[in-house]
Amino acid sequence: MRFRSTLFAALFLSITALPALAQHEWGRPRPPQTGACFYKDPNFMGEYFCLRRGENWSSMPPGFNDRITSIRLFRGAQVRVFNDPDFRGVNKRIRHDVNDLRRLRLPTDPSRTWNDRISSIAVYRENDEWDRGHPDRGYPGRDHP
Repeated sequence: MRFRSTLFAALFLSITALPALAQHEWGRPRPPQTGACFYKDPNFMGEYFCLRRGENWSSMPPGFNDRITSIRLFRGAQVRVFNDPDFRGVNKRIRHDVNDLRRLRLPTDPSRTWNDRISSIAVYRENDEWDRGHPDRGYPGRDHP
């Protein structure tokens, strides 16, 4: 009996501790200690998914591409969002919560915004290895806010 409850506990912990990348579904997960959550709706409403600092998606899983409307950061994490997969195209460093990406204009076409436009994403710490390897393109010298 003890073996069975230990096995159940280990199985439960391994399933609930899966990284965000393995979960691949919108929901209402517990926010990470350090990282970011990405919401379908403005003002951090509706379903969302979260990534811990150090996690990134070079392409969004099915159902996630071009669906993010607000971003909330936790404990000093930063996010870089990209208009194209594989961390390419116009990108934007996000250093603070953004409650509505419809207010954040693209530099290449000011009539368009970042709302529902993100195709790859990285969560990191300023000046870490990932940050140094991916310089600003699209908003040189103009991080949010």
